[in-house]
Amino acid sequence: MEKSLLRRSLSAVKRRIIKHPILAMLVAFLVVGGVFWYFKLNQKPDLRTATVTRQDIAETITASGEISADKKAELRFSTPSKVVWVGVKEGDIVKAGQALASLDKRLVEKNLKKKLLSYMNQRWSFEQTQEDYDINGRQLNDALLSDKEKRIVEKTQFDLDNSVLDVEISNLALEESTIISPITGTVSKLANINRGEQLTATQLSTSFIRIVDLDTLIFEATVDEVDFRKISIGQTVSIALDAFPDETFTGQVAFIGREGQKTLTGGVVLPVKIALDKGKEKLVTGLSGDAEFLLNQKENVLTLPREFVKTENGSQFVTIREDNGTLMRIPLTVGLTTISSIEVSGNIKEGQEVVLVKNDKK
Repeated sequence: MEKSLLRRSLSAVKRRIIKHPILAMLVAFLVVGGVFWYFKLNQKPDLRTATVTRQDIAETITASGEISADKKAELRFSTPSKVVWVGVKEGDIVKAGQALASLDKRLVEKNLKKKLLSYMNQRWSFEQTQEDYDINGRQLNDALLSDKEKRIVEKTQFDLDNSVLDVEISNLALEESTIISPITGTVSKLANINRGEQLTATQLSTSFIRIVDLDTLIFEATVDEVDFRKISIGQTVSIALDAFPDETFTGQVAFIGREGQKTLTGGVVLPVKIALDKGKEKLVTGLSGDAEFLLNQKENVLTLPREFVKTENGSQFVTIREDNGTLMRIPLTVGLTTISSIEVSGNIKEGQEVVLVKNDKK
C-alpha cells in the first residue's frame, strides 16, 4: 500500500516537471552540481614529492661573451699608393718591431721633397719680410708698423707655419709607408693588401693586417647592470664554450669596465675580462660561450628544490605527509639560494620526503 502511494507521488512529480521546463532545468543543474562537488571534496590532492638531500651548493650569475685577445693590433696604411712588398701571410708569427708590408716610397719621398722646397721658400720670404720691416726679432706689437704692414708680416708667419705642418705630414706619411708590428703575435688576418696592388683612398679602411698575441687570450663577457655590483677582481669563473660542449674552462676576473654600454633593448651591460687558467693553446679568438661567476658556496648542506619551500607571513615552511596521509606544515630556516636549489635547516633531516600541492602559490 505504501509503495503504491510512493510510486504515485513520484509519477506526479515527474508529470509536474515535464509540464514546467524551467523547473526541469533547475533540477538537472542541482543534480549535476551536487555530483561535481561530491567528487571535488572527495578527490585526493595532486602532489609532487622531493627528498631532502645533502650536497654542495653554489650561488652564481651567468653572462655571455667570447674569446678575445688582450694584446692585438689592426694595422693600416695611411696614404694611398702602390703596395710593393708584403713580407707575411696569415698564420705567420711576427716579432714586435718587425716590418710587415711596404708601399712604393718614391711618390711619398718626392712629395716630401716638394714640401721641403716649399718650406725653404716660405722661410726665405719670412726672413726677408722681417728684414724689410726692421723687425729684428722684436715682438710685432713693439714695431712701429701700420696695420697693413702688420698683416703682411703676420701672413708670412702663417705661411711659414703652414709649410712646416706640410713637411711634418709628408714625413709622417713616409714613415707610415711601411707597416711595423707593435706587438709579438700571430697574423690572424691579411685583408686586401697584395703586392703590386694600387691602394686608393677608399680602400685604406678595408685594407689591414691584424696581429693577435695568442698567449694573452681571455674571455670577454658582458655583465648586466643588475649583476655588476656582484662582480669583483679575482673572482672565480667557470666558462662553457659552444665549441667544447663537454669541457669547462676556469679563470678569474682580471678587469671590470667602468663605462656601461647600451643594448638594443635599452638595457646597460658592462665589459668584464676573465684571465684563463689553462687550455688556451686549443682556443682561438671569436669562440662564444657563457661565463658563470661564483658568488657564494657552501659544502655538505641540506637542500631542497626551491619550489618546495613556501613563504607565509614572512616565515618559510615545507609540507610533509604523515603516515595516516595527513598533510602537515613544518617551519624551517633557509640559507643560500640558487636558481634551482635552496639550503634548509630546522626540524627536517636528510632523506625526508616533502610534498608540494599542485597550484599552491604561497
